[in-house]
Amino acid sequence: MTGLALVARACREPLRAAYTLRAQVDRAGLMARYARLARVAGVSRLYCVLSFDCDTADDIAVAESVHDRLRALGVRPVYAVPGELLQEGADVYRRIARRGGEFINHGQRRHTYYDTALGRYASCYFYDEQGAAAVRDDVMAGDQTLRELLGIVPRGFRTPHFGTFQRPRQLRFLHGLLRELGYRYSTSTAPLYGFRYGPLFRRFGLTEIPVSGMADRPLTIQDSWGFFAAPDRCYGPDDYREQ
Repeated sequence: MTGLALVARACREPLRAAYTLRAQVDRAGLMARYARLARVAGVSRLYCVLSFDCDTADDIAVAESVHDRLRALGVRPVYAVPGELLQEGADVYRRIARRGGEFINHGQRRHTYYDTALGRYASCYFYDEQGAAAVRDDVMAGDQTLRELLGIVPRGFRTPHFGTFQRPRQLRFLHGLLRELGYRYSTSTAPLYGFRYGPLFRRFGLTEIPVSGMADRPLTIQDSWGFFAAPDRCYGPDDYREQ
């Protein structure tokens, strides 16, 4: 990103710019604030929560072996899979659920596709580009698929595409809908929300658990897309292991 682009982004997102600057000049202070907010929220010990967004059909072929390796280590992963992909990989995901995998609602529609011209996966179907009725329908359909296909009552939700549906009015709408369904939490916000409000908070009507950031860039999500697949990525597999 060029210097001019960075300035333009800072003007559009001044709060993020302020936290980014603090992360660079006073990371210890920022993490101390995070720890204080965690204690206020009742988090008294360290937790590691590992979740997978299985957003492509390619994930179906490897999800089961990854799950079994993690379970052998005593780790119980959380899976966020769009309903249409749950249906496509029903046998695999049913076995994972029977062997201890936790599944959360990730909406019904696929939100990635393989772009043959570019030779890679690309994103589609963003909630912030849909009307309220379409978002509601997608959440409800995803809930129904989990209940019917896996035989579970989902308790958590994650929007497609981290942090693209996290404005206050969007979160109030989303959390209100999830409360109607009896959900206990959403995990749909970017790391910035964690540093503002803590590792879990109820500011918008339901417990929200922001995703975590990198060790040396705490506002940047550490996920496989950013390190392995994004076309404009500035990190690679070695950086992922280092983080």
